[in-house]
Amino acid sequence: MKWKEALQIRQTEDDNLTLMESASGKLRIAAYTVYPGITLQYITSHVQNVTFPARPRPDVFAINHCEKGRIECHFQNGEYLYMGKGDMSIGWRDSAGYCHNAFFPSSHYHGVSLIVHVPEAQPVLDRLLTDDSLDLSGLCSRFCYHSRFGMILEENTSMRHLFYELYHVPEAIRKRYLRLKVMEILLFLTTLEPVQKQNQIQLNKKQADAVKEIHYLLTQHVKEHLTINELAQRGGLAATTLKRCFKEMYGKTIFQYMQEYRVSEAARLLVEGEESIMEIAARVGYENSSKFAKAFQKFTGLTPSMYRQKHKS
Repeated sequence: MKWKEALQIRQTEDDNLTLMESASGKLRIAAYTVYPGITLQYITSHVQNVTFPARPRPDVFAINHCEKGRIECHFQNGEYLYMGKGDMSIGWRDSAGYCHNAFFPSSHYHGVSLIVHVPEAQPVLDRLLTDDSLDLSGLCSRFCYHSRFGMILEENTSMRHLFYELYHVPEAIRKRYLRLKVMEILLFLTTLEPVQKQNQIQLNKKQADAVKEIHYLLTQHVKEHLTINELAQRGGLAATTLKRCFKEMYGKTIFQYMQEYRVSEAARLLVEGEESIMEIAARVGYENSSKFAKAFQKFTGLTPSMYRQKHKS
């Protein structure tokens, strides 16, 4: 992706805000120095592809959490990592393969990354926690026994509460609050069992490229109703492989994804266009207007006519 502009909006001793813009969207990164050696980044993306040409960083690990959207990281060593809403990952950043491309399936992502430089951060924690200090290097390594890139953990109730508050910090107390919250996260991880997210599958490049090609086909021909077997044949995948890989990448089955996509496209046409509801229903693949109205109300809470009346200026 070629950025038209990379604008550093604010930079102080403790924080900086960077906004990058391309022809297809924007990426916003707000970074806060919480302690020496510990930085918290808030990442909001409204683009589909981003390249992070980061160099290996010895003795640095990252804790990542996805609040909204979905992300695919394709590393130089060929590994693919997927995170969805509520997922957390932890891993070292010392590998040359860490330079990666990030793909956001829905062109939307909101999450945080806690970056820890162990040599700087460890003395700070030792001083703050005195006799009850924690071993930062050992903490990360617990989750990296099978890969330096670490593992993805599925959200549980404790994790949801832990990260929720990071996204709702009043600006007036942000600096002090983040110090408490970061300490809480690190201590919480010492109690968490390093168990990989269940039902997670690994995609190779051929599978990932095929799924993206099929997604493009589906969204460009939304009026058509292609079967799983037809899609699998076009993508050169077995039908069962396609279903598993599509869900891993987009977080939903093909049927669920297209049902939501058709409704979102219809909602856009209802607001931006002048076509009748029946014409819009046909454009997004519904031959029966009553089925269309039922599906539309399921996702929006409104009938198509009510939605148009409410949102059309």
